[in-house]
Amino acid sequence: MFEEIYRTLKEEKAVAVIRTKTYEEAREISLAAIEGGMKIIEITMSVPNGPKLIRELKETYKDKTIGAGTVLTKDDLDECIDNKADFIVSPCVDQELTSYALEKNALIIPGVMTISEVYKVYKLGIKFIKLFPGNVVGKGFIGSVKSIFPDLNVMPTGGVNKDNIREWIQAGADCTGIGSDLNKVYKSKGAVGVEEYCLELMKNIK
Repeated sequence: MFEEIYRTLKEEKAVAVIRTKTYEEAREISLAAIEGGMKIIEITMSVPNGPKLIRELKETYKDKTIGAGTVLTKDDLDECIDNKADFIVSPCVDQELTSYALEKNALIIPGVMTISEVYKVYKLGIKFIKLFPGNVVGKGFIGSVKSIFPDLNVMPTGGVNKDNIREWIQAGADCTGIGSDLNKVYKSKGAVGVEEYCLELMKNIK
């Protein structure tokens, strides 16, 4: 039932991960990323009123895929689903939360960094995993995962940027998460800088 979202993740190759201290900054970065050609936005729960922003983006950009990140509790998950999140991302393996998401027919992408963690979520029927932090486990880990679980889709987050995204894709990444760079660019160059960064990022993918 999640095939359309899986296909979008694999085709677009990049998710803008939004993590800010204010709603306004998160909104500005999200809009700039969309203007820069990004079609998938992940609003983390560290953003004040994050679920509200998810709903706003979904209602404004019906053709975009808008998800929720850093979801740690069932209450957070319920709130994100109620606000129309297309997918849920967790930074770690929580089998109870993962099972709950599946019961609610929500697409959840759990974060992993060991083969044992991959196996735990694989047994639950998960098809897409977040490799986090990507810069710690490294690109080679993707091949290790796929040699054992060839049908799993892998999305590294952490350490992925416009300059190395092609290397991650060549290493086997089905999609990637781009986060901290967006904040850095926003602080130095504002929304225009974020838009330009995303335009270059998407160009480097093709």
